Amino acid sequence: MEIKDNYFVDKIPKQQVRQFWGLIRWSLIRHKVLLPAFSMTQVVLALAIVYGLALLMPNMSHTDILYLSSGAITIGIIAVGCVLAAQIVSTAKQDGVVAYQKTLPVARTKIILADVIIWSLASIPGVIMSCIAATSRFHVDLYVSPISITVIVLAQITMVLIGFSLAYWLSANAMALTTQVIMIGGLLFSPITYPADRIPFWLTSVYELLPFVPASNLIRATLFHATPFSYLNLLVLLMWLTTAFALSLLALSKRS
Repeated sequence: MEIKDNYFVDKIPKQQVRQFWGLIRWSLIRHKVLLPAFSMTQVVLALAIVYGLALLMPNMSHTDILYLSSGAITIGIIAVGCVLAAQIVSTAKQDGVVAYQKTLPVARTKIILADVIIWSLASIPGVIMSCIAATSRFHVDLYVSPISITVIVLAQITMVLIGFSLAYWLSANAMALTTQVIMIGGLLFSPITYPADRIPFWLTSVYELLPFVPASNLIRATLFHATPFSYLNLLVLLMWLTTAFALSLLALSKRS
């Protein structure tokens, strides 16, 4: 009897891994047509930010260059996680895919993590293209290290989870409006592509509580060594990650 028990105990981890890999493959198959299009969109967005916005800011200082370069990476991550992923999940919800996911005999955390992995991988082309565009256009130095890679991955996961939670809890129209506000705010008004001292202090304080500016600050501090590393920014990002994950898990666990 003990031998049989040990046999089943040994089989459980393999089954869990096989199950999780199956979820990743299923997510990849569902998005295999869209992912190349998203990659091209990120390439165009990165070039538009680095080369296009630079045309509007002649005589850029070194600080302006670092903000624009790091901002291009951040906005690309926001676009994939908070906009594209949110729109696709919202469409899946309307098509009944999310309702089907709720019936699967698998842990809801595995469903979320599988989709997070796919969407995080989907944002990599934008990150790489932003780095290439920044180095070719401005000749900035990049400090690729385990810390900078970890920060980028953390930002990717956070934005994707925020996009998931928006799609799960909001109606299609409300979600579309919210994602557009996020992108407009990220591109035009938030201090992501320019220093925070150019906007009122009270507005800066508001942005510091949202995940977008802290993510940009962390990327700028670790990948470009432009500003000191802020543990407060890291804490804000982790709080948003935890909250978004909890909301996504609650939505998938809720019975219709």
